[in-house]
Amino acid sequence: MQLCWLFKWRPLLVSQLALNTWCIPYIDQPAAFWEEIATQFGDYIRAVYFPMPGGVIASGRPPQPERLMTAFLQYASLPKAVLVNPILLSQPVEHVAPQIIENLARLRDNYGVCDVTVSNPSLAKRIKTSLPGFKVTASILMGISTLAQLETIQEYVDVIVPDNRILRDLKSLKMLRKAFKGELRLIVNEACLPGCLYRVQHFYEMAYGGDFPESLCQPLLAEKPWLRLTSGWVLPQHLEYYAGLYDSLKIAGRVTLRDPIHYKQVLNAYIHRKHLLPCEIGAGPASVQDPIQLSDAMFKTILNCAKNCHGCKRCEQYYENALSSTD
Repeated sequence: MQLCWLFKWRPLLVSQLALNTWCIPYIDQPAAFWEEIATQFGDYIRAVYFPMPGGVIASGRPPQPERLMTAFLQYASLPKAVLVNPILLSQPVEHVAPQIIENLARLRDNYGVCDVTVSNPSLAKRIKTSLPGFKVTASILMGISTLAQLETIQEYVDVIVPDNRILRDLKSLKMLRKAFKGELRLIVNEACLPGCLYRVQHFYEMAYGGDFPESLCQPLLAEKPWLRLTSGWVLPQHLEYYAGLYDSLKIAGRVTLRDPIHYKQVLNAYIHRKHLLPCEIGAGPASVQDPIQLSDAMFKTILNCAKNCHGCKRCEQYYENALSSTD
């Protein structure tokens, strides 16, 4: 438990030194890569998050390479957090919880991991009851966007990653920020469309399918590419508009940022607020693919608009104009 205490408090000490604290994805790289990350960015890192090893439970994405996982757990000096967040559990929670909790205890005892992200509220409660020293984070896949939802989860989680449908809705974020007694964490380069009708099926296929599935929204985006502007990513240069609305920030990209050079470029840009194009942030196939600009004025418009895409042509017109200017 003493080791757990050290890992629990290190992020708090780091947050006093850095403007932002960052949760970053594990990619299967040798120890030298993580030493470099620790040297260059260590003061900014809240945790490196990784799928639970050994195929115990799906993690919301396709199975990840883990050839170098043990070395990372043993030797990387960065704080670590484990993912237990499939969009759907493959069995009722009472069947899967004992093995998950057993493996979490092993990660704590062997490697000092005391931070877990979950997508099931009943599982969150069981973990918090059995392992009270763990910090429990409610995954973005839990879909928390309303105050009513907070009442069902408030006592069992320490951190909430709000649903991506409100990442461009400052009014809703402010309400969650005011009501939740724990921490808010925002994903900066999440690319899913807000309220995507294909989301559950797509994440299910990613977690439990044998191959990496095609993005199910691609036919829609081929027809209406401007919808890519409405998805939940935030560029480094636009983080200033979220001041006071988060305690930590998360970079997604266990698949899209597997290239270590691109990984470091994206991390460096976000930490130091360097300018990136929407196509450069390491997001998924629902993100902007073309090298267009997103102006400050347009981003502020999207943040504060009524989200009445059915009756508004602003994003469509902006996308077409931005695309034509790159030709």
